[in-house]
Amino acid sequence: MGKLDWFVISFVVLLMLFFGNFHWHVRQAHFGLDEMHNLYTYWTPSLWRLVLEQLVFWSKFVRPMGVIYYRPLFALFGLNPVPFTIVRTAILFLNTILFLRLAFQITKSKWIAVLASFPVAYHANLGNLAYDGAFIYDGLCGTFYFSALLYYISCRQGRNTQHSIPNTSLLLPWIRSPLATSQSFWFLILYLCALNTKEMAVSLPIVVLAYELFYRGRKAQMGAILLAVVITAVFIVGKTTGSGTLIELDAYRPAFTWSRFSESTTRFMNTLFYTDVFTMGRVISLWLFLLYIGFRNWGLPKWDPRWLFLFVWVAATPLPIVFLPDRGAATLYLVAGGWAMLVALGARILAHRLAREPVAGLPRRAVMVATLITCIAAYWHETTRADRRVLNWYLTEGSDGEEATRQLRALHIHPSNHARVAFINDPFPKTYHTLFIATLLWADRSVEINLQQIYPLPKPELDAMDYILDYVDGRFVIIRGRL
Repeated sequence: MGKLDWFVISFVVLLMLFFGNFHWHVRQAHFGLDEMHNLYTYWTPSLWRLVLEQLVFWSKFVRPMGVIYYRPLFALFGLNPVPFTIVRTAILFLNTILFLRLAFQITKSKWIAVLASFPVAYHANLGNLAYDGAFIYDGLCGTFYFSALLYYISCRQGRNTQHSIPNTSLLLPWIRSPLATSQSFWFLILYLCALNTKEMAVSLPIVVLAYELFYRGRKAQMGAILLAVVITAVFIVGKTTGSGTLIELDAYRPAFTWSRFSESTTRFMNTLFYTDVFTMGRVISLWLFLLYIGFRNWGLPKWDPRWLFLFVWVAATPLPIVFLPDRGAATLYLVAGGWAMLVALGARILAHRLAREPVAGLPRRAVMVATLITCIAAYWHETTRADRRVLNWYLTEGSDGEEATRQLRALHIHPSNHARVAFINDPFPKTYHTLFIATLLWADRSVEINLQQIYPLPKPELDAMDYILDYVDGRFVIIRGRL
């Protein structure tokens, strides 16, 4: 086995150790209240309807692909959070491997691919990806997004892909063959899966278009991209027009203003880079600098398309959320991948220049390896420092819902078919969380549950209920019912 192979294996093992180190505490995660809502959403409809929703992707049903995570796990394990956590962690591990391969296909540098994969493996400010199951949509969207892009690029490169391309020779047309019909079909299927998982995926056609324009130039192929654009347009129109859309809710209603754009953009950058130094002026300066580097050698043999492609990535992927209020954290998963590659690309160029200089008599390879280790160590240190600040919050999130579930289970209530249950008070007033928890715990679609705090029944109807429960001094109590 060659030295380069040992180099790659060693750093991939280090990447896996990094992943394990920061995901070790995830085993203590709870079911969040939002996750109970998600479970309820996928458990109440028939399975056939959920299958149909995958095909009518423009319908108002929100994120139907979540069924592949929630429905089987709930059927097998009920309200036990541990299996959900294991599967969620496995998905994030798979994403790390997919991104490692994708980063190499894009940058043609194993050095860059390895370094860029660390923020995708774990980022403390995006830690709710790992700890909060309600963000499974972002994780699964990443799976399909990375898979679709990796599949597309691999098909376009075909057999002409070189194993190593010099850092400044990427103008060469490595892509020779257009996508076959079957390849376009599978790319679009993966894209549809990403769309059905989360709306963030609408940026994929832009990223693929950038790949064609900057890597292929005059020999670009637009067939699959045009089909993806049509699918995207149908998706956006279906999801945002008519009644029953998400944008009717304040949390999903965009404000297309410069104020919202600049506030979100600076917050995104500070979140991703573990800092608070970014202002909109500094972000714009950084964008202009990246554009200068990208266009600097345009048309020359040493022009490097990676800079412009990755600039489009980091500019396009935040667009679905940048005009929405209070977005960040796990929703920046796709954005983080682009910035990780950009930073790694810049670090690789600086390391290569340093390796040209005499450094303590070390060979160039040793300098490159030492520089990579230094970059990884710096990111590991910053992630550890940031993780310490938020770990306790991650581990306590959802504990109130889990306690409510434990208390209801301890009452040993087993309503019969078509039973009627009323909650006078509950631990989550003016919300539906208790309804979700009780419905899932009893797992009987015929049981009718009413929350008096939301829909107060008149006394005659309340007296006719089979079970009446109250919440007093932090405990559920049975007012009426059969044990």
